[in-house]
Amino acid sequence: MPSPTSQRTQPIDLRAVFGAEPRRMLEDVASFVEDQGYAGNFGAQWTRYRDTQIDSRNGTTISRDFLEALLAHPLEQLEGLTVLEVGAGAGRFTEHLVQHAARVVAVDLSHAILVNAARGSPNLVLAQVNLYDPPSILLPIDLVLCRGVIQHTPDPPRTISELHQLVRPGGRVVFDVYGPGRLGRLGPKYVWRSILPRIISWDAFRTFLERDAAHLLRLRRRLSSFLPGRTRRLLDYFIPIWDYQGVLPLGERELAEWCVLDTLDALYAAYDQPMTFDEIVEVLSGLPCDILSTDPGMNFFRTRRRESSPEGPVSLTGELEV
Repeated sequence: MPSPTSQRTQPIDLRAVFGAEPRRMLEDVASFVEDQGYAGNFGAQWTRYRDTQIDSRNGTTISRDFLEALLAHPLEQLEGLTVLEVGAGAGRFTEHLVQHAARVVAVDLSHAILVNAARGSPNLVLAQVNLYDPPSILLPIDLVLCRGVIQHTPDPPRTISELHQLVRPGGRVVFDVYGPGRLGRLGPKYVWRSILPRIISWDAFRTFLERDAAHLLRLRRRLSSFLPGRTRRLLDYFIPIWDYQGVLPLGERELAEWCVLDTLDALYAAYDQPMTFDEIVEVLSGLPCDILSTDPGMNFFRTRRRESSPEGPVSLTGELEV
């Protein structure tokens, strides 16, 4: 039997992964889509800030630690597995997956897949794929991973269902969905989402943030010092930017860059459809899977597809290919 290390150094034949020919090859990336669809902002965002959340480039273990928390086990337990990462983006998790899993298939609708940090790894296949109009997957997938994606798709319950069609019977699906927060649609993010995109373009707001994010962060922190306790959250309604000071081990330059990235992410995504923990459980109750564990505070879910599910190549639309 090949060792885990030798498995990771064996190139994957694209024809062994997908049951259809790509529309085009973008060098070593197979594209099965005509365009980026609703994910265009993400393509621009992750292409511009491709290094921001990549551990190997920012000198932290932020993404690795988050990935292990989502999986609920050390990355070493991925040895020998075939992993499908849905919504891989610039590769903040992909770069760790390829170091431990035997094979990794990373897909994304946006052009971010072209700047994936793990691109060139021999045990990795990258593809531009629309979950709602996909090719069939031929490889038996042991683990499907999807983080920070589902709420940004047109139909989150359908997306959860599609993920469970991709994994082999007995395989695991690990995912999250952003929660709505205590205020729901009255929360500051959703109030600003209804306003900003109508009055300023993504490019113009990006330019503004890149110029002034550091100043805005300092202003926000000064004002925060005058407000007691939870009243500081009122600042989100007046200065809607994301500040990770005291949360992430980053310097001021990196904090400003993460601020720009996550503010754009939060306010300009085409879709932002959070789900409560109970809503996700209800969706899963109608699928051929069992919930293995959850983290209600983070809306993390870990499930296993039942062994009685039909075997064979499946399409992302959930139909058995014959």
